Amino acid sequence: MRSVSQLFPVLRMTLRTKLMLLTSLVMLFVVLTVVALVSRNMRHVIEGETRKRGVAIAQLFGATNLVHLRSYNSYALQQNTRIAKSENDLAYVVVYNKEQYKAADSEDPYLLSPVPSDPETRNLLANNSMLFREIQAESRNGAAPQKVFDTLLPVNSPESPRPWGTVRIGIAADDMHRYLRDTQVHILQIGLLSLVLGLLGAAFLAARITTPIVRLKEGSLRAASGDLSSRIDVQSGDELEALANNFNFMMDQIRQHQEERIRAEKLAAVGYMVNTIVHDCRTPITVIKGFASVLQEFQTSAEQQRKCLDFIHFEVGRMERMLDEILQYAIDRKTSLSFQEEPFDDFAQECCTEIEVLLKHTQIQFSSKLDCKVAVRMDKDKLRRAILNIAANAREALKGAGEICVRTEQADGQAVIHVADTGTGIPAELKSKIFEPFFTHGKSLSGFGLGMSITRKIIADHSGRIDLESEVGKGTIFSIRLPLAENHPRASAATV
Repeated sequence: MRSVSQLFPVLRMTLRTKLMLLTSLVMLFVVLTVVALVSRNMRHVIEGETRKRGVAIAQLFGATNLVHLRSYNSYALQQNTRIAKSENDLAYVVVYNKEQYKAADSEDPYLLSPVPSDPETRNLLANNSMLFREIQAESRNGAAPQKVFDTLLPVNSPESPRPWGTVRIGIAADDMHRYLRDTQVHILQIGLLSLVLGLLGAAFLAARITTPIVRLKEGSLRAASGDLSSRIDVQSGDELEALANNFNFMMDQIRQHQEERIRAEKLAAVGYMVNTIVHDCRTPITVIKGFASVLQEFQTSAEQQRKCLDFIHFEVGRMERMLDEILQYAIDRKTSLSFQEEPFDDFAQECCTEIEVLLKHTQIQFSSKLDCKVAVRMDKDKLRRAILNIAANAREALKGAGEICVRTEQADGQAVIHVADTGTGIPAELKSKIFEPFFTHGKSLSGFGLGMSITRKIIADHSGRIDLESEVGKGTIFSIRLPLAENHPRASAATV
């Protein structure tokens, strides 16, 4: 469907063009209206004055020639019609007697046609009433027809109830129409001059209005591009100046709020980093405490002690690497991944050993079923961190009793590791929020809600995917799907 601006192109014009166009149309309408009103009034005045003149001439001619009408003196009437036409600058003078025959005619000195030939004239004479009208008169000397004001006036006398005749005179209307046209031309000339002056005034007024608006537009564009320091200088002394001042005040407020927001974001970034350090260090510390308690509380062989010390040494090294990553992240906001090809079940077994240590001193039963004899390109430290995050969350959600199972398989050309628990499950309305930062649900220990967000990012950096299946009252399964070594994209670095 076409928009309103497409249907009416005038709406797409600039404000200055619209103002000038509107001013032109208004002034043109005013000029044409003035011309029409003046022309109509002048025509009425001309017709009124011509009527008075025609009636006066006809009355005077009838009064002075009444005796000739009574005596049927056509010769005298004929002479007087010529004189009346010449002295009063008339188109014609015709005299009819009381029998409605032509007694004299300034245009027909020999009265070749004494009887009116047209029925209209006979009807007018029969009415014996005064008549004034504008007609197209035919010229008898071969000239072009002309418009005349035709006046018919009966000649009455006190001693006779019937008119003694009728005087008909014609006053040429061409000069009057020419005068009317000249007047119209003068008015149009004045109107066009006024239109030009009005356009100049409209252009000045439009510039005075639109220039501050253009400045406001340019300032808003600069503000949208991030430049909040620009100011708009308008000194018009009216509402536009007040609008510009309000815009400058608004920019100052936005700049102040932006600075406050940046400070708040910096503080939030510091808090996020601290929370990340605390969260990431908590799991290795728990593992170290578990192995230390084994060495302290149980009779162990030299081989077992060596394994425990190796795990403790490994976890301490992992904490050192995580701290190094935090320092690197603080410098350039990036951490690099070191990919190497590893048997997937061997890696999963290492994760299971650490999970077993996590579950010591709890009533949680742990089991594993590893059946994925393939190699996967991975960063072992980061991927182990992701799986231990899931296991640590499951331990906290089980609240000291239940089951956790780790299972691996190869499916759809991918290596898959499932971490399942028999906890209370996750409600459907919360599943979409599990991987959001600072979201926690079903934990018995305090936490910051960063583990699953970090886990999803690590898996994404491995070109993998994490799926969640959960049913309230039955438990939760997290499935991590990773590409096989031969299908892994060659990416040596990713952001965390």
